[in-house]
Amino acid sequence: MDTIQELQLPYLEEYKDFIMNYKSGQVNGEQVGEVIARLAQYFSEFNNRLVNAERALFIVAKDIEMREDERTGKPITSTKATVIVSATDEHYIVEILKAHVENIEQFINALKALQKGVLNEHSYAGL
Repeated sequence: MDTIQELQLPYLEEYKDFIMNYKSGQVNGEQVGEVIARLAQYFSEFNNRLVNAERALFIVAKDIEMREDERTGKPITSTKATVIVSATDEHYIVEILKAHVENIEQFINALKALQKGVLNEHSYAGL
């Protein structure tokens, strides 16, 4: 399972490096495709990590919902359980991983549009 410290952004560094190269005019359509392929791999990896993190969160949630309320001795309410679950590290990790998956997806979509533009530029320029 992921820990909060392990939630690094390697895909973001790769994307930033690519954008710097793009700004300097050192990019062709094939290079854009290579970055898309690498980001697709990150997407898959982060998506798998998200599934595992959600599983860990469900286990924590189940344990919390089975507790008794210390004040009343009755089963904990679902509203209270939801608040407690939301404050766990497991919940935080799930939310961070969801953001990573969404970020990577947005980067891939942006790069696909850029790739079309770069390929069109090269075809018009006769390259």
